[in-house]
Amino acid sequence: MYTATEKKKIVKRTGELKTYIYYHCTRKKKEIACNQRNPLTLKELEDQIDIKLERYTILPKFKEWALEILNRNNDKEIEDRTKIYETQHKSLVDTQKELDTLTRMRYRDLIDDETFIKERDDLKAKIAKLTSHLRETESRAEKWLELTDRTFNFACYARKEYILGGLDKKREIFSALGQNFSVKDQEIHITPNEWFVPIEKAYPALQAEYNRLELDKNLSVEARNAAFAQLILSWGAYWESNPDCEFHKLEC
Repeated sequence: MYTATEKKKIVKRTGELKTYIYYHCTRKKKEIACNQRNPLTLKELEDQIDIKLERYTILPKFKEWALEILNRNNDKEIEDRTKIYETQHKSLVDTQKELDTLTRMRYRDLIDDETFIKERDDLKAKIAKLTSHLRETESRAEKWLELTDRTFNFACYARKEYILGGLDKKREIFSALGQNFSVKDQEIHITPNEWFVPIEKAYPALQAEYNRLELDKNLSVEARNAAFAQLILSWGAYWESNPDCEFHKLEC
């Protein structure tokens, strides 16, 4: 566990009283011999977080391309969702009919109480499950579009907001990077969220090529547009085919 400690010190040269913040192990468990005794300054901590954010930061143009690609996929998502919704709705209606029929059979003494109660409870549980799935399906498009917008806004603007933001904003952005935060040998370690995978793997080379094309004054408009089109295809391929991507999990 890490904690922060404030220390005040007078700068001899100027006589100014300055406050320094250090992050260090709490050493809460006295029975454990801690070998992580060197603290991190606030600046060192923030600089490390900034470096990690830089790895997952994209140009606005790549945000536009990614949203266009993923929103195109939303057309297929709508079609798939409609089919699933119709199947789920039919199953719900059929199950409700089974329950109605079972109830009528009991009124007519065609089945005993024990059989009725058991089958009724089974059907009610099935209806509750189907209703839940139906609601999930109804909200799929909304969740999908919300996630795409949130994801690429973060990738595009989070680093700038981190640099300019206050402590609460910095903490919010840092927390959004992933899970399993730890510090070892004065270095921050984070398991990044899965949606960072395509950015980390694909983006650096694509950005380098994008910058090269932007600076190449010898390219004709047609050649530049063709090259950009190829870049878009390459960028989209990662978001459409990456099996670990959170977008694909939402479609399951």
